[in-house]
Amino acid sequence: MKVHGAAVILGMVILHVADTQDGHWPVHTVCNSNKISVKYRSCDPLQDIGFTLLSSCSQIWTTAITIKLTLPLRKSIDEFYISIDLTFLGDFVFHHDEPLCLPNFPRFTFCGSKKGEMIRVVTSVSTLKIPLKGLYNLMVYGINQDGFQIACVNATLEFH
Repeated sequence: MKVHGAAVILGMVILHVADTQDGHWPVHTVCNSNKISVKYRSCDPLQDIGFTLLSSCSQIWTTAITIKLTLPLRKSIDEFYISIDLTFLGDFVFHHDEPLCLPNFPRFTFCGSKKGEMIRVVTSVSTLKIPLKGLYNLMVYGINQDGFQIACVNATLEFH
């Protein structure tokens, strides 16, 4: 009985310590060059995501770049909606909502993925056509058909 009680108390202490730490996922650096710096952090309290730039940072203004996104699913995504907010100095510059997966209209291979599966998306993004300067904040939210948050990312883009 003493061993069981000690295990419960130890478990509570460990959970409390883990719960009271920073509570944030680490900041990941995707790109850092003399022209651009891109960093992100998952804003989902339960899971981090993987985002990788498979091209060189310096290619952003000259050719299409290839990116890879990886995350495990905690819920199925028969429908998937994305919301993107871009701010500069606290002011909204851009907002975009888009359905990526709809019933009978799966635009991507991950549409219809089930809970527990790993989503891995590799895609090309076109070049930046306008020269940007300064520090931008990019928030990306993804929810499924039940309104469950599938992914949440807060990225900082600094153009030099």
